[in-house]
Amino acid sequence: MKLLFAFALQALLFSAVAQASFIRRRPHDSILHRRNDDEGLLGHIHDDVSSLWNGLAGSHSDSSSSSASDSSSEGRVAHTNSSHDSSLVDWLNGVLGGIWHGDGNHGFYKTNPSSGRLLANKPKLGLAWPNGGSMNITHFMTKKVSWFYSWDATPGFSPVPENITFCPMLWGQNKISHFKKHVLGNINSANNAGKCVLGMNEVNQQNQAKMSEGEACSMMRENIMPLKAHDFYVVSPVTTNAPSGMKWMKNFRKQCSDVWNTVDAVAVHYYGTNTTEFKQYVSEWHDTFNKPVWVTEYACQDFNGGEQCSDSEVYSFHMEMAVWFDKQNFVEAYAPFGVMQNLQGVNKANSLQEGREPNFMYNSISSVP
Repeated sequence: MKLLFAFALQALLFSAVAQASFIRRRPHDSILHRRNDDEGLLGHIHDDVSSLWNGLAGSHSDSSSSSASDSSSEGRVAHTNSSHDSSLVDWLNGVLGGIWHGDGNHGFYKTNPSSGRLLANKPKLGLAWPNGGSMNITHFMTKKVSWFYSWDATPGFSPVPENITFCPMLWGQNKISHFKKHVLGNINSANNAGKCVLGMNEVNQQNQAKMSEGEACSMMRENIMPLKAHDFYVVSPVTTNAPSGMKWMKNFRKQCSDVWNTVDAVAVHYYGTNTTEFKQYVSEWHDTFNKPVWVTEYACQDFNGGEQCSDSEVYSFHMEMAVWFDKQNFVEAYAPFGVMQNLQGVNKANSLQEGREPNFMYNSISSVP
């Protein structure tokens, strides 16, 4: 049964890839039109695969199978559909985009709870976008993408498309004047229409925005807290996933409760090779700080001298985590690393582009045929 299903799925996906390759060679306006076509290839594939799987799953449930008692050793990267057949349906639905509510550009993926969320009733996937105007962001904008950031106070290009939220970042000490000019001193600019702001970048890490908890309190109090009076949604400073990160954030919360009380969501970064540990890490941050979680950088990457993920492990890592993020109510947003030409020492298999266009892994994550 699984062999038959795998063969059928491979045929459907091969058709999708072929069609996607053709679509990417069309003029840009045709690309956008195709991606907004709710009755297009993606919808047909979703229906075909769902029907196929449901039929096969039904017949499978009435038959005996030796695979039910099979066990396999745990790999470095856990696979979404390795434990229970039923999870394959969820995996496919996640890969193929879930359920779209509405028509064209006027609907939404109902993936976020509506209470107090910046992205209420919107998809969670975002773009970590350092590319400025060197790449066309609209080529990466799908119905599953609702926001982006640039590690800076400005997006690096103009104008920002209306149907995506830009979140400026106060990167660190050396970016304060830039942030004050473009965000704090220009609150009503088009770039700030999304009313979202991210705190400092990797505050526990040398060569990033390393600073003490007290310094962070002062920086947030002076530059971020005033934005709350203008209804900005505040995401915390972010640490690396080194053990010092959690300790830093606990101390930050303790040292300036006035600042902490203005934080709407907590940000995390994660670089590792095991999805089980990644899920536990994200869950621990939510349990510890009791705020929605924004995962603003992550990749299948070992920075501790261990073996790096293979291409297939990277793909499985990203697909599994995207599906898991969409299922967790406490995860409000996630942005994989990365959609960029220079991955800055991260395993190149994590790249989400080919040239200046989305690659197969990005199309899979964002459900673009």
